[in-house]
Amino acid sequence: MRVPYPLGFYTKWMDGRIDDPAAGWKGRGLWATISTRTPFHMETGKGTTSKVMHFQLRPDPLAK
Repeated sequence: MRVPYPLGFYTKWMDGRIDDPAAGWKGRGLWATISTRTPFHMETGKGTTSKVMHFQLRPDPLAK
């Protein structure tokens, strides 16, 4: 998977999860964390903390 932003996206953990089976692709997703030993060296600078990101994967680009 290519993630355009942030540039320093290197995940150590990724998990797939189905929150709502009746919602189709909108109820599913991948969860990942962004964290390093020195988060202040990331693009956002001093005070940066680790983050959790949620990715929704559509069955095709035009899915609604």
